[in-house]
Amino acid sequence: MGSIAVIDHDILGWGSEQEDALLKRYKEIRKVGHRKDLPRRELDDKIALYCKENDCDLFTGDNKAYMHYFKAGIKTVKVSEYGWWGRGTSQYI
Repeated sequence: MGSIAVIDHDILGWGSEQEDALLKRYKEIRKVGHRKDLPRRELDDKIALYCKENDCDLFTGDNKAYMHYFKAGIKTVKVSEYGWWGRGTSQYI
């Protein structure tokens, strides 16, 4: 597990709602689209490489994003259901 949580753009609302809980586990939260080094509309493999290089765990509602992570040199992907977000377009986190 990483020390930084990256919240993908598709679940920013969920990330804001869960910020206090996430900060109990992670030292920092970084949001895609809110930082120059994590621009919105970045390709999944680029976000994966960013996470690999910066010791981050990625939270996303995109249930097929992991297929692109291997391009970034990631050897193992742990996919788990973290929660349910009924108010957003992405239901599973």
